[in-house]
Amino acid sequence: MAKQDILTTTINLSIDNGSSHVKGIYDDLSRTFIFPNVVAQPFGERYLLMEQGEPLDFLDVQITSPAIETDQYRHVYVGNLAIGDEGIVHEIVGDKAVQKKAQRPETMVTLLTAAAYAIAMKHEDAIKSGKSRIKAAVNLGTGLPIREITHFREEFSRKITGGVHSITFVTTPLFKGVTVEMEFSLPTDISIDDVSGVYDMEATSKSQLSHKGFGIADVGGVDMDIAFFRPGLDLDQRHSTGAKIYLNDALESIRNEVNAHGEELIGSTAELTKMLVSKEYEIYAEGKVAFDMTNLVNRHMRILAEKVLKYARNSWKNVRYANEFWFIGGGAIVLQPWIEKLNAELGLPIRFDKTEYSQFRNVRGTFFLLDHALKHADEAAASIENEKGSEGGSGSD
Repeated sequence: MAKQDILTTTINLSIDNGSSHVKGIYDDLSRTFIFPNVVAQPFGERYLLMEQGEPLDFLDVQITSPAIETDQYRHVYVGNLAIGDEGIVHEIVGDKAVQKKAQRPETMVTLLTAAAYAIAMKHEDAIKSGKSRIKAAVNLGTGLPIREITHFREEFSRKITGGVHSITFVTTPLFKGVTVEMEFSLPTDISIDDVSGVYDMEATSKSQLSHKGFGIADVGGVDMDIAFFRPGLDLDQRHSTGAKIYLNDALESIRNEVNAHGEELIGSTAELTKMLVSKEYEIYAEGKVAFDMTNLVNRHMRILAEKVLKYARNSWKNVRYANEFWFIGGGAIVLQPWIEKLNAELGLPIRFDKTEYSQFRNVRGTFFLLDHALKHADEAAASIENEKGSEGGSGSD
């Protein structure tokens, strides 16, 4: 029997494992993807009507990893496929939201799935030509919230770099039967989530943040990270902090109240987040408005916006050099209308990132840092080789 032909590859990848959505960039800034941070343990067998569709919408994977100890995560649906599944569905709400991101098994499940997806997409043509096994060296950039970075960075790093991780796509269109084996390195260690976003803002916006003192809050589905920078993008570690705001729990409450009026009109908090970002407050069924959740959303989001603004102001009032305060992240997009209404009475110099960039700030900034580190490593290696070559050729005949 002939030995199976293995494709060997290297990929540069950044992943922002947000509590609502997982964002990724691989090889260059134009190659991006995003999927809901939802994991489901399948119930029964999945039957395909057609082996068609986008692989990202049908992430059905088997996982073998030293970082995942329990059998319940060996075979899972991830992202869009997990939403509304009849099996056991895991979203980052309730008890899951209380857990540390670095310690939640779902964090590793979605990180490994995202990495395998990126590798498979990179070699889509080879897979179409019959390749079914890929071995990948992954240069990874990823981050943790400010509240976790000091105590959980090493533990999280060990999970990622401690051995070979394997993902097999089960029924995923195009990638069905493909196995991706991965070994990770962390050239930039584990970064701080919202600090990474600042680097992307400075590189791509006209705000000239490097000349200012400012504060910034990365608002996620569970955590809100607050960082302060002196002019020159000098991070103020003394005043930078974080808090849990449990946005996902508020969204889950809205979802439950909506669904109590009929069948399951909203399948997940990730689906509701997408609706709120698009300002879609009316839910349609059979071509008619089945439920208008405007008042319900206003009630919950105003309470949460007050909480978020209070956290920001309590931190900001002690930082005299910060002349403005920014909000970024998916949670900021959701809460922006209510924070702006509250601030209309306060008149504070509060800024919001552009909607089209806000969700991807951290993953883009992380990719910038990763790319910079790898280029400098290559330059240093080339310099050493040149020095060796000069020494080797300096002797007389």
